[in-house]
Amino acid sequence: MSNIWIAASDNKLDKVREYIESGSYTANSKDPNGYTPMHAAASYGNLDLLKYLVSQGGDINIQDYDGDTPLHHVETLEAAKFLVEELKADFQIKNKDGLTPAKYQEEEDEYPQLIEYLSSLEKLGTLPAMKTGIEVSHNSPELPSGERVKMYLSKDYEENLSDELIQRRKQIESIMNDDLSEEQKEEKLRSIILGVVSDNVHQLKESDAPESKRQR
Repeated sequence: MSNIWIAASDNKLDKVREYIESGSYTANSKDPNGYTPMHAAASYGNLDLLKYLVSQGGDINIQDYDGDTPLHHVETLEAAKFLVEELKADFQIKNKDGLTPAKYQEEEDEYPQLIEYLSSLEKLGTLPAMKTGIEVSHNSPELPSGERVKMYLSKDYEENLSDELIQRRKQIESIMNDDLSEEQKEEKLRSIILGVVSDNVHQLKESDAPESKRQR
């Protein structure tokens, strides 16, 4: 294992830890192209290793000499969600070509689900929980003792209310009533809304596709 970038690419956590603890490299060390262990771990979907690098001062938004962040280089939906939702990666940063991670992936055109997810974030302009008004306010008053959140939907009077909608309502009620911190509630609500947005974008693309394509 000749350097930390290869170790990070190969998911060799022990070796990466050895390099960092020895002082030979840092989580943000750049090779001649500005590529860092953060980029390598993100690109290969080595998420536990990436989390370790962040704990050692790794910058989740660090840019290489092309202006690409680790999020520009992810190759899976799982990795993108982890960077954005867990590590708070900024999905709006542009590289030197003026491309956000979503636009960069669109040009590469290799990972449809990844493109769909990143594009949905861009359309909202911010993380969904903040955009929709469902975000939990850290200054909001606590519910009186014994009181619980109960949601009602405008479609409740309809007999054909979908099971999916009912289940989602129950999930939100559960989150709001559980003994969780405000940050935990916000994260869980954000996750639900991201899923809804991603599903809706996928359905829109399917409905806009030519009939012959949908029948394949």
